[in-house]
Formats: sequence, C-alpha cells, structure tokens
Amino acid sequence: MDAATLASVAVKALAYLASLTAAGSALFLVTFSMPDAETRKAVCRLGIASACAAALATLALVPMGAVFLAGEWPGAFDPMLTRMVAQSPIGESVMIRVVGLALVALFFVRLEIARPVAILGALTVCMSFAFRGHVLTEPRLVLGVLLTAHLLGLAFWVGAFAPLFRLARQGDPRRAGTIADAFGRRAVWVVAVLAAAGAGLLVLLTGNPLGALALPYGQFLAIKVSVFVLLLGLAAFNRIRLTPALLAGDPRAGVRLQRSIACEVAAVCVIALTTATLTTVSSPEALG
Repeated sequence: MDAATLASVAVKALAYLASLTAAGSALFLVTFSMPDAETRKAVCRLGIASACAAALATLALVPMGAVFLAGEWPGAFDPMLTRMVAQSPIGESVMIRVVGLALVALFFVRLEIARPVAILGALTVCMSFAFRGHVLTEPRLVLGVLLTAHLLGLAFWVGAFAPLFRLARQGDPRRAGTIADAFGRRAVWVVAVLAAAGAGLLVLLTGNPLGALALPYGQFLAIKVSVFVLLLGLAAFNRIRLTPALLAGDPRAGVRLQRSIACEVAAVCVIALTTATLTTVSSPEALG
C-alpha cells in the first residue's frame, strides 16, 4: 500500500473507533446509573471528545476519497474529485454519521434532554456505516440491518471500557463490581446479537466463509473473527472471575480488571484497523 492508501486506512480506523466510543458512551449513560457524578462527567467529556474526533475524521473521508481516486495527495484539492466523492455513497454516509454524532454530542452537553435523543444518535451513527461499502450489494436491506445491529452491539461494549476502567481504578472494588455485574448481565444478550449479526454478514458477503480464506478479503475477515473470539474470552473471564471478585471486595480484582480492559481496547483497535484495511484494499466481489 502506498502512502495515500495508508492514510485512508488510518483515517477510517480513527473514524470507526471514535464513532463507536461516542455512540457507546451515550448508550452506557442511558443504560446504567453512575455511582458518582465525577464518573458521569468523565464519560460525558470522553463522549464529547470522541464525537468531535469522529466528526472530523468522518468529514476527512471525502478529501481522502479524492486522494485515493487520484492516487496522489493533490487529489484532496481537486473540486471535481471531491464533488464526485461527496455525491457518492461515501458522502451520504458521512452526512448521516455527522448528524448522528451531533445528536450524541447534544445529549452529553444537555443530559436533561430526553434519552431517546441519545439512542437515536447512537442508532444513526451505527446505521451510517450501512450506506457505503460492501453492504450496498444485495440483499442490501438485510445486510444494512445486520451491520447496524452488529455495530450497536460493539458500540455498547466499547462504551463500557472507560467508565469500568475508571471505577476499577478508584479503589472501591464493590462499587466497580456492581456496575460490572449489571453490564455483564446485559452484555450477554448484546454479545449474542453482535455475534449472530456478524455471522450473518460473514455468510452473506462471502457465500463460502471457508473458501474465502484463499483470498485477501476472507483472510482479513479471519483476522477480525480471531480477534473477536479473543474479546469473547476476555469478556467471559471478566464475567466469571473478575466480577465476583470485585463484588467480594478483593482489592486485586480492580487492577486485574484494568489490565483486562486494556487488552480489550487493544483488540478493538486491531479490529478497527483490520476493517479499515479490508474496506479499502479488498472486496467481497472478488470471491465470485
């Protein structure tokens, strides 16, 4: 990959991570009652910062798309190319995502507004990814619904990282355990939906997941699936071992939870980079 392609991958990965963090932080706040005001404020600050970063990275996808088409950096300043990208599915996706991010940011700034604003914002952010890329093939509606459900589940998961990490660091394991237990009970169903939607996307996009391993697109998907399985293992460890230890007041459990969350964050970053690379340099159409 040349420099322009690498830059496109980096911008996409940042847009993915920041968008999921912003949407997930909103979902976390509307789902759980924070034990203290400072943690709630910290989640709001992260949510606003993530929404702003996501909006900037998302808007940058238009000139980066022009660079990718031109194969050189001056393409970002070519009015014809940028207009072409803006009028393509990429531009539609960018517009929808920015609207969703604005709704999410509004919720963080004015927490007293109705919760449906946060939910609508998170849904719009995740849905925006279904307006571009490989899911535009048939059956488009099914693929779009599956991708949106998949991303909502992932956003819910990602949104829990920062508040749980902060609570685990505060030195009160029982308080962290209470939120971790409540999150774990809901996460079981969320992860089930996330995994089922991901499996449906895998089958519909590749037709033959095992046969796809011979091609780059399938190999990138295999990396994503492998890292996701690792995430499931970490989540199971947190649920089965760390949460009961936190509820029992074990002071060591907080440190172990922080380490586990750090590993989960690293895994999600790998997934984001892999997805950004996959959608930039490969295509499921090659499987035909």
